[in-house]
Amino acid sequence: MLVQRRVMTWGSVAKPLQTLVADASLFTFTTLIVLKLHRSVRYPWWIIFSPLWLFHVVVARGRFSLPAPNLPNDRNWAPFHAVMATPLLVAVELTLCIYLQRRYEFNYNIY
Repeated sequence: MLVQRRVMTWGSVAKPLQTLVADASLFTFTTLIVLKLHRSVRYPWWIIFSPLWLFHVVVARGRFSLPAPNLPNDRNWAPFHAVMATPLLVAVELTLCIYLQRRYEFNYNIY
């Protein structure tokens, strides 16, 4: 009985690695925001939101990678609303980060 072996390619290694990085960045963002809201850490909001932006980069790399799919109805094809939604989502997150940074800016000077 012959057993067929799967050929290991970089594509088959990169897909689970991409999923791991995306999940880890979301978990890190969730942990950092909980710690920030409980005032356990004093990191700036830019550092708190950076794992979320890393998540967007990782997901966009998988969604919009070249070469483009041949068929427009392919499961990996990115429709126009997905292409437009990601920059808008990042813009809202940047605006929220700027707002929170200004809102919760503390003056630690002791007089």
